[in-house]
Amino acid sequence: MNVEYTAPPTVSSFMNSEARTRFILGPVGSGKSTGCMMEIMRRMLQQSPGPDGIRRTRFVIVRQTLGQIKATALKEFDTWVSPIAHYKVSENVIHFNFNDVKSEIHLIPLDDEDDQRRLLSMQITGAWVNEFPEIDPGIFPSLAGRCGRYPSAAEGGCDWHGVIADGNFPTEGSEWHKLFEITQPPNWQVFKQPGGLSDNAENLNWLLQSKETLALPLNAPERIAKGRQYYLDLLGEHSDDWVRRYVHAEYGNDPSGSAVFRESFKSSFHVVDELEPAPGHPLIIGQDFGRDPCSVICQMDHRGRFLLLEEVMAEDIGLELHLSRGLRPALQNARYLGRTMILIGDPAGVQRSTTYEETSFDVLKRAGFMAYPAPTNKIDARLGAVEKFLLQQRDGGPCFVVDRRRCPNIVRAMNGEYRFVRQKSGLLKPVPEKGRASHIMDAVQYAALAADSGAVGMAMSRIGRDRGRASRRPEGRAFSSRAWT
Repeated sequence: MNVEYTAPPTVSSFMNSEARTRFILGPVGSGKSTGCMMEIMRRMLQQSPGPDGIRRTRFVIVRQTLGQIKATALKEFDTWVSPIAHYKVSENVIHFNFNDVKSEIHLIPLDDEDDQRRLLSMQITGAWVNEFPEIDPGIFPSLAGRCGRYPSAAEGGCDWHGVIADGNFPTEGSEWHKLFEITQPPNWQVFKQPGGLSDNAENLNWLLQSKETLALPLNAPERIAKGRQYYLDLLGEHSDDWVRRYVHAEYGNDPSGSAVFRESFKSSFHVVDELEPAPGHPLIIGQDFGRDPCSVICQMDHRGRFLLLEEVMAEDIGLELHLSRGLRPALQNARYLGRTMILIGDPAGVQRSTTYEETSFDVLKRAGFMAYPAPTNKIDARLGAVEKFLLQQRDGGPCFVVDRRRCPNIVRAMNGEYRFVRQKSGLLKPVPEKGRASHIMDAVQYAALAADSGAVGMAMSRIGRDRGRASRRPEGRAFSSRAWT
């Protein structure tokens, strides 16, 4: 038999990945389950023949109940490959035996302890976890450990092994949300489809179609409009939180709190793998004080984008040690050398210490920084400055851009660690929760305030005047990052 299948863009990327544990998230009806079924079929056919010329594989499909597996995964196989698939009801196994292929797919529900024990003792090629948000994440390491054990070396070995999983977006603050956005294991890869009402929504050509629209070419406006109607119909039938997860493909509401920038920050849009400083523009260093001082090296580029280039975190040390051990070494990197910079800090840093007759800004200036207090410390103004950049675009791209590798704590904070906590009354506290995430985000906010308010330009003018006066004094000098080389 011949099967023609064209994967939607995100599903295609998911299938082409070689990550051993892969997840695909998206709205309902977006073709995730079909993509996982096709991935299993593809790996089945790509397995090298053993010594006897037979391509052997063994897979499991996991979900909470057997009824759920039959209603989704089994139905996919029946729809697409029923002529070559034989389902043995007594074993709950789909058998494939055609040409040189011999494969079996076991349906394993997790609501039965015997099935759970059987799952974690099987020798398998790979696993498909259907609707993974229903499943305890703790099972994944053990499940991955069973993959790659069939066929055995004596039977030619296993060419590919791994775990694939599909589902809708989980709830913000859940264990799954934390694993995807905050502490993602290094061997995992997560693929996110656009929402059903997005301009880039996937699988619309096949949703809610009639005989007439199916006769139209792919991506014909009438055909796309018909598929889009599938999602429009869901809007009035379900709660806002359900629509958020199953239509818009976003994390659901966290009953214990809410991410501060949940409506405006999108990791897939605002975060890039590598971000280089723009030539000819000053660095803006946002600085939070206290016993856990944090710095973030930022910049406004020629396109008006706010770039978050690098974070410098510290824990339980004073400002002076943070500067010498953390910030100065970071600024000595070749990518920052020779650049003019200003440091914008918490306005509270102008207050003198109760122990020493010196303010935090005195320490900064003594260390050679052109340092100024942020225009305000009011939380609404600070959050608003960040929000303003988040909501703008430049040439179709983000105006707020974060370097993923150099700013991991900022990415985690923006993805949910920086949050408003829900009070017993059910209302959210008006001020974000204090902690490690709030320290680095305070630094981001001070830099954003300066960039948005025009304070950078004023400070640069002042630096220019200071340099002019310094050039006329033998002992005078202005500092840049080159001063520490």
